[in-house]
Amino acid sequence: MRIEVRRSGGFAGTTRRWRVDTDTSGDPAAWSEVVDALPRTAATESPSGPPVPDDFTWTITVERTTVTIPGRRLDGPWADLVARVRSAGDPS
Repeated sequence: MRIEVRRSGGFAGTTRRWRVDTDTSGDPAAWSEVVDALPRTAATESPSGPPVPDDFTWTITVERTTVTIPGRRLDGPWADLVARVRSAGDPS
């Protein structure tokens, strides 16, 4: 499975990407556990207050599913996946 994480925004407004092909990783089963922990339904947008200046936006694609999460709302299983992809993935 292919996973891509894209971070955009921030102070400089730059975009960074990290990619992982779990099929060629040393432990594909561990990646499956991380992906299986992701919520199966879209998060409902709760009142989040005023926009945060220079916040990052995270766009995460797992196979054919893409979600976009504001930096201030990146938590739980999504944050775990992002951290793992950034650590093990190929930056571009």
